[in-house]
Amino acid sequence: MGLLAPARFTVNPSFTSPRALVSQSVRSGFMHLFPNGRPDVKLTEGAKAVYVPIYDIRTLAKGAQTGGNELPSVQINASLISTPVYEQKIRVVYSREDLNAAASWQLSLANAYSLAMRQGHFQLLRDIALFGFNPQSGEGLLNSASGTVSESLPADSQGHTTLDAYDAGEALQAFLRAINGRLNACNLLGVSAQYNAGGPPVRVVILAPQRVLGLMASRVVELTSYQRPGAGSASITQSIIDVMKGSNVEVIFAPDDSLKERGTNNTDAVVLTIPELPDMGAQGAFDTNIFGDEYESQERGCNALFVDRDLPAEITGPIGAEGTDLVSFMSSTAGWSLRGEATAILSVPVSNSNEFSLAGSSSGTPATPAADSSGTTPPKAAS
Repeated sequence: MGLLAPARFTVNPSFTSPRALVSQSVRSGFMHLFPNGRPDVKLTEGAKAVYVPIYDIRTLAKGAQTGGNELPSVQINASLISTPVYEQKIRVVYSREDLNAAASWQLSLANAYSLAMRQGHFQLLRDIALFGFNPQSGEGLLNSASGTVSESLPADSQGHTTLDAYDAGEALQAFLRAINGRLNACNLLGVSAQYNAGGPPVRVVILAPQRVLGLMASRVVELTSYQRPGAGSASITQSIIDVMKGSNVEVIFAPDDSLKERGTNNTDAVVLTIPELPDMGAQGAFDTNIFGDEYESQERGCNALFVDRDLPAEITGPIGAEGTDLVSFMSSTAGWSLRGEATAILSVPVSNSNEFSLAGSSSGTPATPAADSSGTTPPKAAS
């Protein structure tokens, strides 16, 4: 279905506002999961796959006061990992009559179609970055099997299982443990218990549905459970940011409602990841990771999304005497977890019954399945 811009009757005298009500789609911060918050624009036209080499280094050494005939050696195993490339396309066809009808509504049809097609491409990129085209092949960050950890939020000390009823101080500690677990799995702790000591802060991204982030941003950590400045007045999110800042870690919270009910047993999924490894360097006179620290041609990204261009390309052609054919296209991989140990998928129960209620939390029951929506909220007419 293309343009629907019908003729209409108006009452005169009258006033028509030059500002239109435009439907709002759910915004997503999924690009924060990748290095520098951007895709890797490396694909060439017609590429079918992306390969990343792996060098696995194993070294043995021997010490003795006497010589030996058999000495240990170095073992370097080279291998490749790969993921397919997909081309995505959107097509619209419009005529001279469509242009005239749109103009009567003060709408630039060509520009509207171009923006709408970009939105479609970007929404598809969000879907394949998180869930992939072929989940059974491990595509998408939520489906990675290469070391990614999947955990569920346990019940708190009072037996509450949903985040809206959860003790705020215990929720804070649970998320801090999850963050530290990924940082330690990537061997990022340096001297003075600082992550990437002496360097820029390590970036950790938490992508979650709006209702999860909303609860974390509005639940205050009690002073009795958290003896730090701000306790009793700071929310769970602000407390996480402040605590990890003391360890040279920058925590970024980003929303994405496509994660609703994508966790275990229809709970909400929360993606916790380190997008890229910092260049730490030696932590002393002898560097026990000298190969990893000094090998120049090294991929430091933990997650990857390869594309062939920043914006979709467009090709316009005529159809007959009055028609126009517009095709928009770009190529990309699915979301790729290069270092699975840098990512954790957390399943967080949220009670649907209290999501929009002023009564507050009344149940520890996890969310029940809800019908899927398009993510677009049309404006409501005044009653």
